Amino acid sequence: MKPLLRYMVLLVAFAWIAFFSPQFAKSAENLPLRTFFVTRSLGHEKLLPYLREARPQVVQIGNYGAMFHGFADDPKSTGWPMQLPVAGEREALEFQRGLNAEVHALGLKVVGHFRLGKVMGDWEEQSGYVEYYYKRWPEDLLGKKPHPDLLELLQRDADGKPNQTGRYGKAQLELCLTSPHTREMFKRMLKVAVDNGVDGVMTNFNYYDNCACPYCQESFKKWLEPKLTKGELEAQLGIADLSRHTFQHIPAKIPGYPDPETAGEIEWLASQWAASNFKEGFDEVFIKYGRKLKPGLLVGQWNHLGNVGISEERMFLPLPGWNRDEDYFWYSGGASFVGNNLNLLEHKAGDAWLSCLYVRELAGGKPFVLGKYEGIRLAASMAEGLATGGIGMGRYMRFEDPVGYEVLSRYTRFVHQNRQLFDNLEVHADVGLVLPRQSVWNRHPESLDAFRSIGQALLEKQVLVDVVADENLTDGRLARYPAIILPQTHCLSDSQLQAIRSYALAGGKVLSVGVPGLFGMDGKPRNPSLVAGLEAFLPSQQFGVVGATQSFLETHGTFHIEAPWTVRAAAYSGQGRFVLHLVNYNRDEGDTGKRSRGPIDEKPIPVSSIPVRLRLPSSVKAAKGMFHSPDIDAPVMVGIAVEEGLAKLEIPGFTVYGVVEVLLGN
Repeated sequence: MKPLLRYMVLLVAFAWIAFFSPQFAKSAENLPLRTFFVTRSLGHEKLLPYLREARPQVVQIGNYGAMFHGFADDPKSTGWPMQLPVAGEREALEFQRGLNAEVHALGLKVVGHFRLGKVMGDWEEQSGYVEYYYKRWPEDLLGKKPHPDLLELLQRDADGKPNQTGRYGKAQLELCLTSPHTREMFKRMLKVAVDNGVDGVMTNFNYYDNCACPYCQESFKKWLEPKLTKGELEAQLGIADLSRHTFQHIPAKIPGYPDPETAGEIEWLASQWAASNFKEGFDEVFIKYGRKLKPGLLVGQWNHLGNVGISEERMFLPLPGWNRDEDYFWYSGGASFVGNNLNLLEHKAGDAWLSCLYVRELAGGKPFVLGKYEGIRLAASMAEGLATGGIGMGRYMRFEDPVGYEVLSRYTRFVHQNRQLFDNLEVHADVGLVLPRQSVWNRHPESLDAFRSIGQALLEKQVLVDVVADENLTDGRLARYPAIILPQTHCLSDSQLQAIRSYALAGGKVLSVGVPGLFGMDGKPRNPSLVAGLEAFLPSQQFGVVGATQSFLETHGTFHIEAPWTVRAAAYSGQGRFVLHLVNYNRDEGDTGKRSRGPIDEKPIPVSSIPVRLRLPSSVKAAKGMFHSPDIDAPVMVGIAVEEGLAKLEIPGFTVYGVVEVLLGN
């Protein structure tokens, strides 16, 4: 681009931002969380230079919690999985304190990793955390032991034998968050983290593993008592006297999902109890105590979802508690989007788009991170997170690699420079895809399979999809969408079923896989008269639900583009603007058997220009467009023709991430 022309484009772009984006001028401290960085490489020489250049609002860095304290003195703690900068409990804390201060000097916030449910240790050998607790417990740092006997803090069976597992080639013990002594220990360790300069904590190893300790026995009984009558307890669980009963084990795992074919009623009840009980203990330590200790403490959990997996840690947690009082959410995609799941020739783009929409819905619009366990497609992963309403990628943010450093910095700066593309906007979608959590709770894992397959098919056709949890099925929520899809939504409440009927009577398009609402919230069959007529929601065999959705949106949808299947789309609206985010996953995969060299092998293949049709409200008579991308030097004006309620435009070709900002006028 010639210098004069480039100058003119920049001038127009800056004028656009200044005129249309007053929120852009707000200070970073007052802006919602949009930029984020995480690493375990605390001692890397490129870390602080990267933070100075990219300026992510939150830096998730450092280690705290029980596993840290018990393992830090081991010389192997500088290796996997903790990767401490230096070995030694005091030495590592001092290093992290100094690093936290340097991050604060840049005006950024620090969130530390707080390892929660597991510790390195072998009970039989009395080694690791066992030896630490009994022989090296530092009273000057952590106060007196919360209980003389470590067993009172451990997950164990009804006979008192502690759970013993293994990972990373090391024996591990599991801590029980139900125990008041464990909670007390975590509170003291949280104080150490806060005194060390963190602004928040992200807990990991948020696990429960069939613990039957006295504290879990008492909690489970208290939870069961109002749920089942005396007769139901005896008929369903074989318990004649709940107060005197001892569970040999309480069959619930977090993460985990009972086997629908073999699990008894107690497994399903225990799974629900465990989810609510864990959240209660978590809130006591990190929300109630933590925010008394430090008002405004940032708090979140690092959990695991994969590709909308059935056993994510909060699967059985009702929605009001799922996002209660937490600030942002980290979900690991693991290896679900790499390896055998990433091969464009086999129609596998390795996108986590649907997982992102899942977390966005359950998080209630709060910030979230979806981590991918690969370090090649940094641009696509960053773009995916930002486009779906999150805060970029997690794990393997390879700032130490020159190409990774540049990509991560560029994408983070793009958000800083274009806040109007992300803030004060509402999700805009043509389809509400219902997430059938209640059916999953009631022994129907196939409902989640249907949700996943339908969602992925729609995304690959660039349909603007929003996920709607079945718990959110209300008249107000459904009115946002021209169409809703019910993927084997077997279990619904009376009010949810009525909201669907009302939506259909008002002209909304309902498409269902299977007759919805055949069962109530308890999983028991509903009176057939109450579901009469719902067969009308089933699409014809000729098209199926995806084809029927596309056919309907041709005339009733607000948005249509012609793009390759490797492109994903999300849209937002508000403040007189429509913002369309596009991410291109196409790339030169090269020799799939060749070992990757890292971010340099992302090698995206640019997508050519894309025609777009946008249906406008009747009051809109004109529109102006601007195309933004972290992959171009400056924003580009986009011509828009408005005719009979349709805006027609052509999006310029782009490499990985493109955002079209459409200003609507009267």
